[in-house]
Amino acid sequence: MDDLGSYRVPREVDMGQGYDFEPRRPNRTPLLFLGGVLFACVCLLLLGVAYFGLQLATGDLQIAFDSGATPTPQAVSKTPTVVPYGKAVKSDTGLSVTVTAYQRPLPTQDIQIPDGQELALVSVRIENTRTTGGPIKYTPEEFALVSPEGDHFAVNIGGITTGENLKPGEVAPGKTAKGDLIFYVYSDVPNLQLAWTSLDGKTRLLQVAR
Repeated sequence: MDDLGSYRVPREVDMGQGYDFEPRRPNRTPLLFLGGVLFACVCLLLLGVAYFGLQLATGDLQIAFDSGATPTPQAVSKTPTVVPYGKAVKSDTGLSVTVTAYQRPLPTQDIQIPDGQELALVSVRIENTRTTGGPIKYTPEEFALVSPEGDHFAVNIGGITTGENLKPGEVAPGKTAKGDLIFYVYSDVPNLQLAWTSLDGKTRLLQVAR
């Protein structure tokens, strides 16, 4: 039989005295940090959305969508102002042109004119308005007769001459040149204007009659 003399009965807790078992409080510092980060992210997101909307409303934001297709630019139609007869029109290069005479139909001898057509003559004076620099070139091909309805008649080069036809050349500063331009035009086109497309790439219109 075992020796029970050394066995000690565990002491029971007195009924009138209790132990306060306080549960361990979790460490909330990481949770607070994560909450702050999330709050900051939400604030930044809201600010970005507000800024994006403001940019769209003001038209300052440009977004390009690459659809693989090249947009077709819309042509802007701008009709040049017609310069009155006898008034000079000046190009950006410093060259000016003035219509000095107009005759239609131009009388001819021994020249077969196609039915429904006639000849028109326009005399021009070309001046280099610059006082310094080199000469400025010009050619008869810069001129054409046009109508407000869209008819276009190129200058006739060779074959018919008045003896003073305008030829390609150049004008020194302060100097002038002059000559005649001859055109085949349709007889039923009433209103014609002289179109001058100078070396600066711009087209200017001049009245050919008073």
